[in-house]
Amino acid sequence: MKKHYLIAFAVFTLTTILHLVITEKQDAAAAADVDAPNLDLPARIGPYRQYGEDIDPGDEVRRILETSSILMRHYISPSGLPVLVTVVYAGQKRRSLHFPEVCLVGQGWEVEKAYAAPVGMDFRAKRLVIFTGDKKEAVLYWFKTGDKFTGNPFINALYWGGEQLKFGTPTSTMIKLSMPIRGSGDEAEERAFAALDELALRMAPSLRENIQ
Repeated sequence: MKKHYLIAFAVFTLTTILHLVITEKQDAAAAADVDAPNLDLPARIGPYRQYGEDIDPGDEVRRILETSSILMRHYISPSGLPVLVTVVYAGQKRRSLHFPEVCLVGQGWEVEKAYAAPVGMDFRAKRLVIFTGDKKEAVLYWFKTGDKFTGNPFINALYWGGEQLKFGTPTSTMIKLSMPIRGSGDEAEERAFAALDELALRMAPSLRENIQ
């Protein structure tokens, strides 16, 4: 019984120390400049090509997300449908990474489905099916910390904390892709997600190379 108590106390102490270390580093990171030196993607990503100029998210969005490093751009998919690519670079300020579901609901969308799914063999991302009125969209999002991708914010936090404990200076980014769903039923949704998955995989090398 005494041995179990000592083990539990040791685990508690270690957990407390790790929490204090990570919290201290998070506080220091919160004061850091989060501007990305070159937040950009190629105008052509495989068969996907940029359509129009980059979108200005506006000062209010920058204020809410606490970062001015936001890329919003439309690409035209091989089917001719537009894909909105949104990249939010938080740098070391992880609190700039908000759940897309919260923002989407605040914009008047309703979430019909939400689940994790693999993106090829590379990583797992979060899929959302959202709707407002007669409009329906597919959304795919994930986080990047260092070179690691995940659609799970809690795993992303572990990646970030692990890098901090190794005395690294990790940065975090949220990537979101969305496009209209044409047609009805599961097949229409799968077609949309297949297009988003393809773009996500084609984007991955540029994200790893250009966003550090």
